[in-house]
Amino acid sequence: MQQLELIKQQGENVLKSMNELKRNAKEKGRERLDLYEKFSANRHSFTIYTYMDSKLDQAKTIQLFQQKLDLFDNEFDEIRTNFEADVDINAIEAAYQEVVAVYNEMVIIINNNN
Repeated sequence: MQQLELIKQQGENVLKSMNELKRNAKEKGRERLDLYEKFSANRHSFTIYTYMDSKLDQAKTIQLFQQKLDLFDNEFDEIRTNFEADVDINAIEAAYQEVVAVYNEMVIIINNNN
């Protein structure tokens, strides 16, 4: 079940980069964009790991985790083209909390399958 451990670890990496981005969301300019790019890279790696096994890609908690990541990601849409754009800090915090909750559910399921 090494794949499940990779999923769990990469999910944790996604959360760490999300938290860093969330804490700096009010900042404008290149630093925030760099943090967004780091989050995006970690998220991409997570998605790639799910492709290693079609059962992982289809697992409901993993799909839900991906959907919650979409909600968080969507809050940063405008900064891709406007480094100085304002973001909704409350929506970012709410989306982050939803991702954390689903991640915790996913880890419980992974731990129970090991």
